[in-house]
Amino acid sequence: RFRQVTHLGDNVVTAVPSPDGQLYALVTSGEVDGRPAFALYTVQENGDELRRIAQSEQEDDAEDAPAGAPGAGISALRFAKDGRSIYYREGNALWTAPVGSSTGGDSASGGAGSGSSRSGRTETVRHRLDFTLHLEVDLDRERRQIFAEAWRVMRDRFYDKAMHGADWTAARALYEPLLGDVADREELHAVISQMIGELNASHTGISGGGETDPTAVRTRFPGFELVPDPTGFYKVATIYRNGPATRDYAKVKVGDFLLAVDGVPLQAGENYWRLYGSAAGKKLVLTLNSKPTAEGAWTTRIETVGPGGYATLQYEKWVDDHRAQVDKLSNGEIGYLHIRQMNPAALRKFMADFADNHFKKALVIDQRFNPGGGIDQELLMVLGQRQYQYTRGRDSLTVTRPQRGFFGPMVVLQNERSTSDAEVFPAGFRQLKLGKTVGVTTYGAVIGTGAFRLMDGSQIRTPGTGLWDVGGQNLENYGVPPDVEVDNRPEDFFAGRDSQLEKAVEVLRAELAAGR
Repeated sequence: RFRQVTHLGDNVVTAVPSPDGQLYALVTSGEVDGRPAFALYTVQENGDELRRIAQSEQEDDAEDAPAGAPGAGISALRFAKDGRSIYYREGNALWTAPVGSSTGGDSASGGAGSGSSRSGRTETVRHRLDFTLHLEVDLDRERRQIFAEAWRVMRDRFYDKAMHGADWTAARALYEPLLGDVADREELHAVISQMIGELNASHTGISGGGETDPTAVRTRFPGFELVPDPTGFYKVATIYRNGPATRDYAKVKVGDFLLAVDGVPLQAGENYWRLYGSAAGKKLVLTLNSKPTAEGAWTTRIETVGPGGYATLQYEKWVDDHRAQVDKLSNGEIGYLHIRQMNPAALRKFMADFADNHFKKALVIDQRFNPGGGIDQELLMVLGQRQYQYTRGRDSLTVTRPQRGFFGPMVVLQNERSTSDAEVFPAGFRQLKLGKTVGVTTYGAVIGTGAFRLMDGSQIRTPGTGLWDVGGQNLENYGVPPDVEVDNRPEDFFAGRDSQLEKAVEVLRAELAAGR
């Protein structure tokens, strides 16, 4: 009785039937040129006449854009009552398109990505719906409703029926009278957050709702760092690997002087971030010279990145520096990798880094500053493998079986900024006796959470699942202790020293010396 209707190469994330059940509208998610993209299709219930209605590609800087911003996807599919057209939301606009016939125009790709093309799929004509809506809101009643929803959702969805020992009815009675003095959404969220704080639980809170300011300044980043020079100008001190300033056409190198941004002269001590933020578009026009003078200077246009891209460039440099430090401390015998987050992208990166370190004698697995996610089981399954055979060709390398495994000593680095699943992982690593953990006790925030949308569009985080180790220890408000405790003190940071990393290498060298 089950029948596959589509054979698209991308993931189907939403599907709704027409009123008569003879047609489906569906949204796929994939990638176009490395960016997330979504496509809306209609298809007959027997799989015939697949037509693409629309495609929405994520903007280059959408990583920094708020949810619901243009380019953030396609959602809210609704068929007209007669089934002859469909309504949907794309970004902040409403659109409609007929579903009974096509234009016979472009052939559509078989999903948001570019690898699923099939002939015969044609796009329909769509129209944006412009409208004006007048809405009268009683703000006091709305705020009281939001407060009541938040209290009720937490009461019904919180993972501990005993509410961590808090009298939840009394908490409502304590904070609800404050609503009479609330002036805006921010103050309402503050009151609700204080009430939720009575639970003494992580993975909670309320956020969102309202509109973002489209005129807000968004700083752009050119992919290098500046330092003031005694000559009175800024000098390029660091160029980030894989950043926009590494391109040949960028014509930037370490030691160059930055004389102007978009034609505005720049002197050491002046706020160059202001110039980065006021630039029009995504490109900066920079005036540079290898000497602190206007004579012989050149200009270059650099495609900038947003705050999220800038953070990634900084992160990659941090990892490179730590990998080089481990290599130096161990004479190349010990490998290093860092797990940035506990998500599918980080798992793919872990597997690539894991393979790169396959022939190292020992391995440092750093997961400090990791905010969590949900891949601890996958990581531990990989790390928990045991070698049972090996193969070797003539005059070739010895290859272990299983191939994707590591069978030397390992340590996991953790700190007070390792949270959620980045606490579950080292706890499991210790429990399975895969090696030692080094650092300081983790944050102590381990609950499986979700979110519930309230009437004004804000969302309340609602932990629904607790986590205990096999000994019955609740990991929430616990903090996983390390096997070897060592902290990075303020003087270490000022000296550019990572004592935790040094201790991890020391532990592994001792185990190698002991033949483990």
